[in-house]
Amino acid sequence: MPDPPTRPTPQTPAQRTQALPIDRLDAHPLNSNAMPKALFDKLVGEIQRTGLYPPIIARPIGERYQVLDGHHRVMALKRLGHTTAHTNLWAVDDEQAMLLLASLNRMRGEDAPRKRAALLDRLGKTMPVHELARRLPEDGPRVKKYLALNAATPSPQAPRPVDQMPVCLTFFVLPAQRRAIEKRLRDLGGTRESALLALLNIPQGDNR
Repeated sequence: MPDPPTRPTPQTPAQRTQALPIDRLDAHPLNSNAMPKALFDKLVGEIQRTGLYPPIIARPIGERYQVLDGHHRVMALKRLGHTTAHTNLWAVDDEQAMLLLASLNRMRGEDAPRKRAALLDRLGKTMPVHELARRLPEDGPRVKKYLALNAATPSPQAPRPVDQMPVCLTFFVLPAQRRAIEKRLRDLGGTRESALLALLNIPQGDNR
């Protein structure tokens, strides 16, 4: 017989923030979020430089706490030798916990390219490109691409026909396959879009 759903005790507040011992924070066994090593190293470096990070979100289970958001922050803090982590405690049951786990890492929004470019341009007035690439999620070529986008003056263009508008393509691969694809794209050079088309042997501008 399966164990009954774990629910917070009645006296547990709906939410409170406190510094909790890291060795009492447990990853949720169904966490599906993965972070590339290069990006994780940047996260570690940024926490080390500033000491700042968004609080971990966890729920109390007995004398321990199950992480719902912030698994990589916990790992980064452990690497840096921290013994506590700023944590928001949310009193949720098993079903709510799984819903939060499935949604928190997917409800971050996306950057508007020109606003992101303007932000990086402002940062670029006090930091060189290599420093931006070291501290931000983007690598050097992508930082330069954003800076070039901000410097360019957009010229009015006639709207494209609907059948020629860019579309988003999403598919799932295993981690090892993703690493192999990323390596091939880097080897081909250029933008990710042009490298992907070259990898698939699709001519640039082919609208068929």
